[in-house]
Parts: sequence; structure tokens; C-alpha cells
Amino acid sequence: MRIGDLYPTRRELLKFGGLGLAGAAASGVWPLDVRAATTGKANPRGSARNVLYYEISGAISHVESWDFKENKGTPKDLAMRKLRDDLYMSDLLFPRLQKHMDKFAILRTLQSHEEVHFRGQYYVQTGRQLNLAFAKEIPAIGSVMAMELEERRRAADTFPSYMSFYLEKGAAGALSTGFLPPRFSVVDINPEVAVRGSRLDEKAVELLEERWRLLSKLRDAGRKSVAGFGKEMAGYGDFYETAHRLLTDSRWPEAFQIKEEDRKRYGNNPVGISAILARNVLAADAGTHYIHLCHPGWDHHVQIWDRSAGSNHYKLCAELDPALSSLMEDLSTMPSKHDPSKTLLDETLVVVMSEFGRTPGALNNMAGRDHYNPCFPALFAGAGVKAGKILGKTDREGEHTLETGWHHKVSPRIENVVATMFSALGFDWTKEIKNTPSGRAYPYVDALGPHGYIPTDEISSLYT
Repeated sequence: MRIGDLYPTRRELLKFGGLGLAGAAASGVWPLDVRAATTGKANPRGSARNVLYYEISGAISHVESWDFKENKGTPKDLAMRKLRDDLYMSDLLFPRLQKHMDKFAILRTLQSHEEVHFRGQYYVQTGRQLNLAFAKEIPAIGSVMAMELEERRRAADTFPSYMSFYLEKGAAGALSTGFLPPRFSVVDINPEVAVRGSRLDEKAVELLEERWRLLSKLRDAGRKSVAGFGKEMAGYGDFYETAHRLLTDSRWPEAFQIKEEDRKRYGNNPVGISAILARNVLAADAGTHYIHLCHPGWDHHVQIWDRSAGSNHYKLCAELDPALSSLMEDLSTMPSKHDPSKTLLDETLVVVMSEFGRTPGALNNMAGRDHYNPCFPALFAGAGVKAGKILGKTDREGEHTLETGWHHKVSPRIENVVATMFSALGFDWTKEIKNTPSGRAYPYVDALGPHGYIPTDEISSLYT
């Protein structure tokens, strides 16, 4: 076997990781000045080892999903069923998921700063509004999580701390580490490509190790000559180290093995496969603790409920229902390798949400629903979340918030979802990094909203 014979497999398995790395800001590596707030406001829960963020990218219609409101635009064939209280769900759209709603708490009153997809998805990934003057240095939240998680990494952990699935299909793509070192980059997996990979046999591993020893000697010999290239060169070194460890860890290819029965349960499509792979990665317990799963395509300004349209909510709900249902089934029954007395769901905070909602009421003049950011819902499960709760209340149209669902009079925002994820993992979300390239302090959760200061609390009502 020649080393060239290994290249296709290596590219197929690892090319996804370059997405976050490629956008990293070119600057030197320096010790980060991370400081906790002196106010003592944060009391991180530490109830989760993992966070799985399921992004419904493009925005699901909230008035036909988690906050049903019958109106002039409601399809006649949804077959709505009352599950409990004022929770109604469609037998047609969510035949399986409605059986798992007792695992979720529903927050119906999130508000977004943004109302266009690129900015909205940037906001979801970074927890702040897009500011072009500083965008290059702003890291993805997952990269900040990876930085915090580094202290917890064990010698046997070879998987990246931060992974995503299908994020390249979102409007904003997979964002970079900003001013953070590239080793905290996301490894974004295209599910359609990933499952084509094959594991390396014994001879291939031996040859890979031989070439790795040669490469290491060459890198050692040239270390002084590239020392001045800074962060980008260091990032390539980190990337190659990660690639080498992954390729020689049998758990990595095993995580990408998919059974036919799982394809049938989850859906034999990129979203279903992404959910299977996310489950496999968490079950491996090999170092990944923050996963961003992107379900793209939910942008139906036109023909939202028209079955003859190439894309519509019927089609995408038929993808979401088996994927999310099967994921919840498995997480709630699979034992944790870290603590066999717990399930994976016990130690994983699951968050399901769009970047905003869709216009309630009658459909627009193209039989669709447009972007809507004053109120929209999110689902939370696992890691101590009080299942079955419905937080917040909207009016009869799903247009305005009547009760915010937490201890503030203003609605919670994505910043508060970010704080909740930090808190669940046991991290102080009030921290700031002082020595950024611009000299502007980087708070983990930004208190400066578009119209002044906003609360940066976690959403504690999810747990009480």
C-alpha cells in the first residue's frame, strides 16, 4: 500500500474540520486574560457533561408547532391533538414527537435581536449581534465552550470538544474561533460524506505511523524557521495532531458506522444521519461535549403548506419528527459510560430552537410565512430540566408575549439560552476575556442589546 492510497479516506473524514479553522483570525498566540465577574451573580449548575443544540435553521412556524394558535393560515389537515394544558400538537406533523413532549420543557417567549437569516444564525452561534468592526475576532460559542472544556479533557480523549453536523448548510456556515487558538475550532461533519469513510486496516495504520514519525522529525527540524508565523501555523500543527489521534483511535470510525435499523428510525436523510452521528459521538464519551446539529431549509416565505412545492413544512416536519424523536428515545435509554447509573439524557442538555419564528395569522400573498422575531419557542430537555413545563404565554394569535416565563419583565433572548448552556456545563457565564486583539473586552454573554442593557441570567425557571 502507498501513502497516497490513504489520502481519500483522510480527506473524507477530516476535511470538514477545516471550515472553522479556515476563518480563524491571523494573529499571534498569547495567554488569554480571563476574569470572572466580581459581583458573584453567577452560580453555575454543573448539571450537564454535554450540550446538544438542535438548530431548526430558517425558522419553523411556531403557531403550528410548539405554540399552536388556530388562525386563517392554519392548514385544515393537521389533526391537532391536545396533549396537556394548552399544548396541542399535530398527529400529521409530529406523530412520534408528541409522545416525547413529556421529556421537554417548552419556553414560548424567546425574543431575537435579528430578523434575517445570516445575522440570526450568526447570533445563534456567537450569542451576540453581528458587528462588522469586530466580527473577525468574535469566536463561536462552541469554541468558547471548547476552551473551557480543555481542563476536563482526559488523556484518552481524542474527539474534538466542539463538533457540529451539517452546519455548512446554514446561512452563516461554521464560524471560526475568532481570537481564540484554532485548536478550539469546530469540526463540522457533512453527514452525506462522513458515512462514506472507511476505517484504516492494520497495515494502513502502520504506514500512517511511519509517515507520522517522519513528518514529526521534519516539523521538529523546521520549528525555529516557522516560529514567527504565529497563530495560523500553530493552528495547522494542532490540526495535524488532532487528525493523527483521530485516525488511530478505533472509536472514531466506529462512531460513523450506521445500522440500517437506525436509518429507518431516524430517517435516511442528512438530518436523520446527523442525529445518529451526534448520538454516537456522545455515546463514545471520547472528548466531545458540545454538539451543534443544523437542520437546514426551514425558510418558507412561499407555499409553506403546499405539498406540491419542492420544499414545505410538511416535508421538513417529516424529517424532524423521526430524527428528534429517535434521538430522545435513545438518549433517554442509553447508559452513560461516565456514570452507568445515569442515561445520556441525564447528563446532556438538549436545546431545540430556530433563530426566530415565522409570522403568525393569515399567510402572506405567496401562501407563506415571513420572519418574526418578537416571540418564538424553544424546547429544553435533560440535565436537570424540569420536564413537562410550559413557560411563558403569548396572545391568541401567537403575536405578542403576555407572560415572559421567567423572573424578568422582559422576554428572554438567545443570550440567556447561551448563559443556560454555560451554566449547565458548570462554567461561569459572567467571565470576560480582557486582552482581545481590538482591546475590547469579550464577555461570554454580552449584556449590551440593541436598545440598551439586557439581563444576562440563565433561564432558571427551566429547573424549578
